[in-house]
Amino acid sequence: MKTLFKIFKLLIIRPSEWIASAPLMAYFTFLNFLLISKYADVFMHTQKTTDFFEHFRLSGFDSLIYSTLTQWHLAFFVHRHPLLAELLWPLTQLNALLYACTGLNLAQVIVAAMLLVFALYAFVFIRRTLREVVGLGRIDANLLAYLTFSFAYVTLTYIVPDHFAPSMTLLTLTMYLAGKKMQKGKTFTIFQTVVLFLLTAGITMSNGVKTFIMALFTNGKRFWRPGYIILAILLPAAAIWGFAQWQQQKYIEPREQQKAAKRRAQSNAEFQAYVKAVADTTTTLYDSASIHLEAKRRYQRHLWEVHERNMKDPWNAHKGKTISKTGFLSWTDISTPRWDSTVENLLGESLQLHQDNLLEDTLRSRPVIINYRYWFNYAVELLLVLLFLGGLWYGWRSRFLWMLLSCMAFDLALHLGLGFGLNEVYIMTAHWVFVVPVAISFLIHEKRGLAHLGLRLLVTLLTLWLWGWNGWLLAGYLLA
Repeated sequence: MKTLFKIFKLLIIRPSEWIASAPLMAYFTFLNFLLISKYADVFMHTQKTTDFFEHFRLSGFDSLIYSTLTQWHLAFFVHRHPLLAELLWPLTQLNALLYACTGLNLAQVIVAAMLLVFALYAFVFIRRTLREVVGLGRIDANLLAYLTFSFAYVTLTYIVPDHFAPSMTLLTLTMYLAGKKMQKGKTFTIFQTVVLFLLTAGITMSNGVKTFIMALFTNGKRFWRPGYIILAILLPAAAIWGFAQWQQQKYIEPREQQKAAKRRAQSNAEFQAYVKAVADTTTTLYDSASIHLEAKRRYQRHLWEVHERNMKDPWNAHKGKTISKTGFLSWTDISTPRWDSTVENLLGESLQLHQDNLLEDTLRSRPVIINYRYWFNYAVELLLVLLFLGGLWYGWRSRFLWMLLSCMAFDLALHLGLGFGLNEVYIMTAHWVFVVPVAISFLIHEKRGLAHLGLRLLVTLLTLWLWGWNGWLLAGYLLA
């Protein structure tokens, strides 16, 4: 009962939080309405999961949650999202019930409602962190929380049917809980750590690492106690990895084997067609061995031509060179330029949309690197970086800030170091960008008088600009 009361207390929205979140919720309700309207004619009248993949176009985001709610299946990479499909199962049943009653596939509406709830709680947890952990006043906490949701790919996170919304919300929850425990000199219990890890890692495996990082900073030396390491770290990690492996062997591998068998049969049929073509047209070859050899030569030349065409496709051309073609290293990228990716994508597109090739998919048509048309977009980017660095300068003594920077460093090591998802790094913005306003809060917290008012005005102007710029481009895209 005590645990249930704590959860209820954590999730209850206070009156001041309702008031502060009202503009945000109105904004996201409008954008979700536009997205639903854009695809409703197709998505509400289909039960084919392939229709979502064929029609949904919004940057590099997937529509796998729509298809999962339509017909439950393991559509996700189980080693990256080991529990996501299972967590969506109740919503699949709800959608089936609504379909039986209305004859409409309401996956879009269910997802939109879910995203609005996640957006509300992410806002609340960020605002509480700024108010209760950092110690900002109400106005400054509201401003920095609004700034977080003005970033382009945070806005997109809470309207697209992808996994990033629950990821960000659970990470901000873990951040808030860790901050409160540090403040009170308390630690995460084994039970709390396991629950947070299973939720964060279950949706995105890499986020489970951040949960462990936050537990390390919160618990300090107690983190290394044998009982805690075994029960809170090793066993949950082994359990979730084992479950992912079981799903892979039980569901994914048989499906892949069927696809491979189908490809082999198709390839054999194509080759036999070449054999028949050679036999029907040749005037110089008479024995079957010679005909077979000539058909093989022509077929291999055809496969090479197809391969060359495919390599020029954005799907392959924009992926970058990998360290290895198998396993996790197949997701790496060692050829995409790091500096340009940082300026135009990590710190650019993530925060401000580019006008050219607006919200196109890198694996379909968007170039990996796009430049802004105007100098002031780079000025906004620079101002945000300077504010972030200023926050680091004033907050460098804070263990809480170092904890968040460690989580952010983990993401940067994945993306800029190994190159994971580097060709579309902006779609992962929700996993790290909330650290930026928290860092800036340490700068604002330390300033007084005119300096404080100047910073407040600057943050207000940046927030209004980003909401206006990103909202205008996004709304235009959804209405097109």
